[in-house]
Amino acid sequence: MHCIIKRIAVENDEFVIKLDVAGRIYPVILRRGNGQEESLIRKGTKRVQQNVIQYRQHFAKSEEDRDLLAMIAIQLAMEVVDLEEKVVALEEKNDTKPFTYKIHQLTKTLDHYLTDN
Repeated sequence: MHCIIKRIAVENDEFVIKLDVAGRIYPVILRRGNGQEESLIRKGTKRVQQNVIQYRQHFAKSEEDRDLLAMIAIQLAMEVVDLEEKVVALEEKNDTKPFTYKIHQLTKTLDHYLTDN
């Protein structure tokens, strides 16, 4: 299994990265100046490569590449869903709107009490 990344010019503001994963080529078009996206693609490709090697060792080459890639896709999707759920839980945990609303209500009540007396 090879995992090679090559740059090929497309237009002035774009270029193509060709990913070779499990013997198949997958072109990805990127805009110039977006080094973060290119870095993520490189890291993601490396991770897929590592997972293919791991799955091949585990299944002793009894599975086809497409089956290995499907299992990797499921594994990575599970990790993304888990991360999304953790982010939502953190956002809910850090939601200050109910507290802000309650403070606003108490402030109004206190102001009303103080202005009436």
